[in-house]
Amino acid sequence: MKDNIEYIVKCDSEGNVLGPLPKIEAHEDENRANITHFSTWSMVFNPKIGKYLLQRKNPKKLDKRSAGKWDMGVAGHNNFIKTSVGEKPMSFNETLPKEADEEIGMTLKMFESKKDFLEAAKKLNESIGFIFEKFHYKTEHNNEFIGLGLILTPDTELEFKDDEVVEAKWLTKEELKQFLKENDNYCAPLPMVFEKVENFRMLLMDL
Repeated sequence: MKDNIEYIVKCDSEGNVLGPLPKIEAHEDENRANITHFSTWSMVFNPKIGKYLLQRKNPKKLDKRSAGKWDMGVAGHNNFIKTSVGEKPMSFNETLPKEADEEIGMTLKMFESKKDFLEAAKKLNESIGFIFEKFHYKTEHNNEFIGLGLILTPDTELEFKDDEVVEAKWLTKEELKQFLKENDNYCAPLPMVFEKVENFRMLLMDL
């Protein structure tokens, strides 16, 4: 792997890691639907105000399919990185805190088990995350193996640390549904992601 190139995780449709892949290569039009790679997606929910977070991507973003559009709370590609013992793919649990910090300035504590996540959610004195589903997402323009998570936070203040995000807003689930009905300036996976996360959140409330 070259030092001046950002690498993401190439995989198959079942999530088996195949090796590093230059990010710019994965996003070339002729490769987008043909090369599967890891991505970590999530919705951010604040139970204190009962609202989900939407972020708007920078209009100058290199990926023109998402540039300037509204998107899920926190998301990003899993990087392939160099460590002291060699090269390794970042897991979904490693990627989500990294993206949360870079995109919205959030310090995130991840949980491996749903039981521990639920216990922490009852107190919610810090931002917490849990990857609850993994699946292959393939469309005409996308081919990604997804780790999907829910982030719960007691905070509403955000800090856009990099140039990825330029705006954000908090919406109740009804407001978000209405937003999706009345607008089309959002990233294609958003309705599906919102539905999956909201279903999981409601299941948590029943436990």
